[in-house]
Amino acid sequence: MPLKNRRQELLDLSRCNPKALVEEILSLERRIVRLEEENKRLKGSLALNSRNSSKPPSSDEPAKPAPKSLRKKSARKPGGQRGHPGCTLHPVEKPEHIIKHRLDRCSCGHCHGVSLRQEPVIEYEKRQVFDLPPGLLEVTEHRAEWKRCPVSGYLVGAPFPEEVQAPVQYGARFKAVLSYLNVDHFIPYKRLRARAKIASHV
Repeated sequence: MPLKNRRQELLDLSRCNPKALVEEILSLERRIVRLEEENKRLKGSLALNSRNSSKPPSSDEPAKPAPKSLRKKSARKPGGQRGHPGCTLHPVEKPEHIIKHRLDRCSCGHCHGVSLRQEPVIEYEKRQVFDLPPGLLEVTEHRAEWKRCPVSGYLVGAPFPEEVQAPVQYGARFKAVLSYLNVDHFIPYKRLRARAKIASHV
């Protein structure tokens, strides 16, 4: 049946016999579930071979040849080429942490390690290390004020931000990272959440 006619048929059914429409929808949902189960079962049977099941080796499909690179050989040496602009990390003006390394003894080799504790610092040589924090999660606590109305005597509370819906929850950026790892890297959500709980207690 053409889609346009089917649409009109369902609209008419919703007006004159909504119960029949509900049954039609439920029937379609049951059919979808059956098809999804069948699709899952077929995919599972296609993935079976002599290594992960009791199938004989003769039933395995012929091995595909190893892919060959289509890149042609070049006379240039591997690595960065002369004249190519380098790409490296640049220091930041305000690092999150600053660790000072004290110089207590001289290492010039001519004074037998005289003490420098009382000598003024002339300058600092700086090096910066970009790394992940020990705890992969930062916890932000939202505190909504509660006060008593001086007129009515009722207790009233400040509203939480719209995205803060539960007493304890993951934030939007963390959910985005989970989705990225799950969709692009096929890491199961259960494993990701388990690792996140461990990281939050480091």
